[in-house]
Amino acid sequence: MNRTLPCEKGSVLMVAMIMIFMLSILGVSAMRGASLEGQLASNAVHKEITFQAAESASDAVLAIDGKLESIICNDTDETFSQNALGQSAEQVTASVLEYGGRAPALGYSLGGSIGARRFVVTGSSSLPDVHTSTTIVQGVLLIGAADASGDC
Repeated sequence: MNRTLPCEKGSVLMVAMIMIFMLSILGVSAMRGASLEGQLASNAVHKEITFQAAESASDAVLAIDGKLESIICNDTDETFSQNALGQSAEQVTASVLEYGGRAPALGYSLGGSIGARRFVVTGSSSLPDVHTSTTIVQGVLLIGAADASGDC
């Protein structure tokens, strides 16, 4: 009893090859998506790093004793390099302090014995290698005895 085997046409092999091809395309697509998600997460981290450094730079200027009083009536902005805030060597951080003139003291009578001076502090930080930067501008009022002389 010799029996001949039926001819196989390879349809199972073709289906298996198509399945492998589809799975490889799916894998490449997933890898591309994961790479994009990694870049987005990295961008968020870099933005947060520069934001924190810019805020620290502006706060560091405000923490200097007598610095606001020393630039009253000074028309030139004072720039401070703030690269000693515990950051990486590639990060560039600075702050600028400028005098903004007289201002009404909030909560006090106009023309009274209490006055205010306006200051603007700008903190900036950048990571040039990844093209990320942040600038923070803060306004400050220094309230004290009013200067009746009218100078400056």
